[in-house]
Amino acid sequence: MKHKLLFNPVLIFGILITAFASSADAQDFNESYLTPPEEISEEILAPSHLNVTLDALSTDGNFFINRKRSGITPLSRFAKPHYNIAGLQIDRRANRTRSLTTQRATIGLELVNTRTGERSELNVPNNLTISNPEWSPDGSKIAWLGHSENETHIYVTDVQSGNSRQITRRPLLATLNSSFEWTSDSRSIFAVLIPEDRGAEPQRPETPTELIVRSTSEGDNRLRTYQSLLEDKFEGELLEYYITGQLAKIDTQNRRARNIGSPAMIRNVDAAPSGDHVVVQTIQKPFSYIVPVSRFGWAEEIWDLDGEPLVTLRTSEANEGDSDEEYMEDNGRRNIQWRPDGEGLSLLVKPVDEEDEEEGEEKPEKEEEESEESKIADRVIQWLPPFGEGDQNVIYESEREMRSVAYSADGEILFITQRRSGDEELFAVYAADTSDTYPIYKYDTDDFYDNPGNLSYQRSSSGEWAVRLNEDESNVFLSGTEYFEDVEENAPRPFIDRVEIQSGESERIFQSSEDYYESVESILTANSDQIIIERESPEEYPNYWLVDLNSNERTQLTENQDYNEALAQAPRDRFKVTRSDGIEFWMEVVMPPEWDGEPLPGLIWHYPREYDDQEDYNESNRWHNKNSYPRIGTRTPDIMAKAGYAVLKPDWPIVGDRGTANDNFVWSIVQNSTAVIDSSEAKGYIDRHRMAIGGHSYGAFGTSNAMIHTSFFKAGIAGAGNYNRTLTPLGFQRERSDLWRGMDRYMQMSPIFWADRLDGALLMYHGEEDQNVGTWPTNSRRMFHALNGIGKTAAMYMYPHEAHGQAAEETLLDMWTRWVDWLDVHVK
Repeated sequence: MKHKLLFNPVLIFGILITAFASSADAQDFNESYLTPPEEISEEILAPSHLNVTLDALSTDGNFFINRKRSGITPLSRFAKPHYNIAGLQIDRRANRTRSLTTQRATIGLELVNTRTGERSELNVPNNLTISNPEWSPDGSKIAWLGHSENETHIYVTDVQSGNSRQITRRPLLATLNSSFEWTSDSRSIFAVLIPEDRGAEPQRPETPTELIVRSTSEGDNRLRTYQSLLEDKFEGELLEYYITGQLAKIDTQNRRARNIGSPAMIRNVDAAPSGDHVVVQTIQKPFSYIVPVSRFGWAEEIWDLDGEPLVTLRTSEANEGDSDEEYMEDNGRRNIQWRPDGEGLSLLVKPVDEEDEEEGEEKPEKEEEESEESKIADRVIQWLPPFGEGDQNVIYESEREMRSVAYSADGEILFITQRRSGDEELFAVYAADTSDTYPIYKYDTDDFYDNPGNLSYQRSSSGEWAVRLNEDESNVFLSGTEYFEDVEENAPRPFIDRVEIQSGESERIFQSSEDYYESVESILTANSDQIIIERESPEEYPNYWLVDLNSNERTQLTENQDYNEALAQAPRDRFKVTRSDGIEFWMEVVMPPEWDGEPLPGLIWHYPREYDDQEDYNESNRWHNKNSYPRIGTRTPDIMAKAGYAVLKPDWPIVGDRGTANDNFVWSIVQNSTAVIDSSEAKGYIDRHRMAIGGHSYGAFGTSNAMIHTSFFKAGIAGAGNYNRTLTPLGFQRERSDLWRGMDRYMQMSPIFWADRLDGALLMYHGEEDQNVGTWPTNSRRMFHALNGIGKTAAMYMYPHEAHGQAAEETLLDMWTRWVDWLDVHVK
């Protein structure tokens, strides 16, 4: 496993692989981690984690949970030994998915009063990081996962006292399934634990006993280029060891765990509110060597508390092709869910023509006694324990296929969605009399600006989601966002509509103002007359407010602040540019906070996207929000403005007829670069003779192409890119032609085939553990090898333990140091 097990960097402290083809004055190629000047580091290390986030509303609507977070994750957490196996990253010491170890840590929990914003801290152990806080259905307790260095356990906090205690004696197996489920009585929790008598981890034989064998599958198999797939039988054994867990029902009071069945490779768990049955998805063999574990075969069954499968709901073979549906056998069952009233399962089932089930018999011609319109096409079924064929009740029948069904908390009102000829319809049906239907909305799904919103939901007493009704159960509520055709004049405006079920009459009870973006975060009351919004504008940092819709009184609940305010409020300009071929697109320019009005060296930061035509591009801009506040993150290119650059952030359209846009890839890059630079120079923002270009992932691909096919750029920054499209021979992005049908296109777009024409100095960086499809690190290594061999100016930085996007504190500080240094030498 030496190629899959990653070690601590202090053992291999050749941390950054750096090299250059020609000398550059004042360039720092130190192999140690570097730290940028304070004006840059203060943006990266800004303590935004101190702000309050309102998560997980309590069942009674009185409290939110605020997760107290730490700062950026240190490299030491990323360096912890782990496996990349079958597309799954496993912290092998702690038996959990690696992301639970490397994510920004939650180190405490607070209750936030929904009416006053007052916060009270809960008592949690100080040696843990926290994830997955979940309210019990009765609102008296909060369960959460506590992660120590080598274990994950479930803890339960009593809301009244604020005290927490560990309820699992055995650690969780949180590799494939890292969640848990409350029962409706708030007494028990279902989770997957490490099996008893598990045994030691398999060890690879020193002398191989088997070789790697692959054979092609039947027919076309247009799979993407997945990373870290199973290599051999031993890796399959290792994977099985780390995903085989014991399903258990844990009593939160006496901490006793009841094992349910035998250990299995459990993919998902959905417990019945009663706690008497569980829908369990398990991974099935044989394993696949050509797709990740997320696409392995699986079976979904209902288990009783002895672990006996009562019925198989659905199965799927390994998805080794393009379509999920091609491999799944649903046995005619769809939209499977536990009913919110606790009365069994709900599912949609199309009726089976009995004649279709009789094979080999001659079938008489049907008499036209009934039209196709009157034929039953679909049914809502209630399936009660013990889930035999005789335990099914037909709740509603429809002459048209149904897409989904939802319920009121007591299960007495059904809300059914259907689609036909592009129209979507939502209507209500009363279970006591299904002969009448009550339309809630009907709209053309192609009409983007006429979307009525979505039903609002709340937790029922069983813990399941139910449609929100007002106190007398006569109204439902639709929550959505109204969009406008002129996005520069009108910002999106979130809304809540109240709809009377029986009449269908609708009334807008809330809409965001024109000058702020006010998103509806939560509804606190049955009548939806008290809501929580998050309000922001280009000048006002987002904060949470309580809004009383009866009195229109507003109470600010949080005092969150922008720790990057100077940069967020730096001079900005958004404007439209036009290419010589008539294509128009938008761009934003960010100037330094203390800009004196003189033209500056510029950095274009971009990401190419394919469009059929101008209309297709315009439609992609419909979500633009002119009332949003500028957010600065650790990798936001705006930070380069603090180093004295004009940062240009254009859209980057690659335009051509559907399926052929990439025939115009190089042309579009030349056109986009010219239009952006000409327009920015005309407005006095840039010195066109001191320009750089950069991008991450497909933006790195675009960067190298721009430096090859234009002479505008003195330098480029290319992160985690692909530079050779022949390494993705079955397609990439929106490209659907394979290499052999589109060879000219693939060659023309691949920078490595044109590396001798690169103009300017190219900095490449890459995470050594990039798992993204199509951008494995060999791309950067091979491109650097080529540039080095033909005398171009380039550098490459390989970051240990990093994936597709750099995340560790040491990495981010070093990355920005080298970016600024590179541009200062080659552009300024």
